[in-house]
Amino acid sequence: MLKVAESINGKDFAPFHECLFIKEPGLGAAVSWHQDGDTHWNSPDFDEGIHGFNFMAQVYGSTAVNGVWVVPGTHKQGKLDIKEMVAQAGSERLTEAVPIICNAGDVVICNRQIVHGSFANTGFEPRVTVNFGFHRRSSVLNVSGAGIHCASQEFDDEHIAKRTAVLGYAIDARMKKYPEETPYVYALFANSDTQFEYNNDTKEALKDYNLLDLSI
Repeated sequence: MLKVAESINGKDFAPFHECLFIKEPGLGAAVSWHQDGDTHWNSPDFDEGIHGFNFMAQVYGSTAVNGVWVVPGTHKQGKLDIKEMVAQAGSERLTEAVPIICNAGDVVICNRQIVHGSFANTGFEPRVTVNFGFHRRSSVLNVSGAGIHCASQEFDDEHIAKRTAVLGYAIDARMKKYPEETPYVYALFANSDTQFEYNNDTKEALKDYNLLDLSI
């Protein structure tokens, strides 16, 4: 999956944020229609990928009842007036929206700029989504963060390096579990003397690493 992230965001891609979305049967709340991203909507360099993307790994799978719905193509259209979209549709059921339907173990790649949301889980099946995102380095370097997933601040080289260290530990952890595999080589680590070893001490060192999230 890191190779996929590289193919989309370049060899110097940066991690953004990780979380779990849990929708229990009959309890999972709705998430209003929205577009992720708060920083680059008016950028002269704006394009469809400037706010990054999320991998969405499905633990149980997802259905039209408990899953995310998206409006295809909206990630290319800039910041949209969602209230107007709802008004034109005549309800919160946006006319062009489609559900992301997955089996357990499937992984979705979802552009963060696409209009998306989910309805209350009124069904009988749980949804647990492991969500983790990635940015282009150019989208975060020397950029003032939005302050949504971490404190509002400017992301310099040092900050990005600290947040990216988790990739080094993840690569080493996978090497230890699957020694027969050819490990992924992250370009920025290949030219560095920094060594990453995943062990019990590492777990303590990684505590609260999410406070360094690259929130744009």
